[in-house]
Amino acid sequence: MYTKMLVAIDGSQCGDRALDEAIGIAGACGAELEIVHVIDSGYELVEVRAGLVRRAQELLAAAQAKAEAGNVRCHVVLVDEILALGDVANQIRQAVEASHAQVVVVGTHGRRGVSRLLMGSVAEGLVRQCTVPVMLVRAPQEA
Repeated sequence: MYTKMLVAIDGSQCGDRALDEAIGIAGACGAELEIVHVIDSGYELVEVRAGLVRRAQELLAAAQAKAEAGNVRCHVVLVDEILALGDVANQIRQAVEASHAQVVVVGTHGRRGVSRLLMGSVAEGLVRQCTVPVMLVRAPQEA
């Protein structure tokens, strides 16, 4: 099956579900897991950016601890490419290629229509751009 997987996390409930799914599959396969978080480059203020980096480091440390608690070998990658101009999907795709991952796992909110057009979709961008399989993990249904 898989020996190298990548999961993209963003701190959302949806991203947490994707992490859980990736840990479960990696554990079952004995695969190494790369956990990636991309800082959206839409912020130029030094103070705001520094806060985003701190939060990202905390998020990745917690994800790494969760994976290791599940006996999954992993490492984390923080992507902070200010020239990416908010193209998170492309940054994740580049991380997939650099890591030689065989599959990428990402959460999706499952938005449709106008809300998807207005919000954009990192998951959809990955499905279109990646040359490896992309596993979409749906957000929990809101009550």
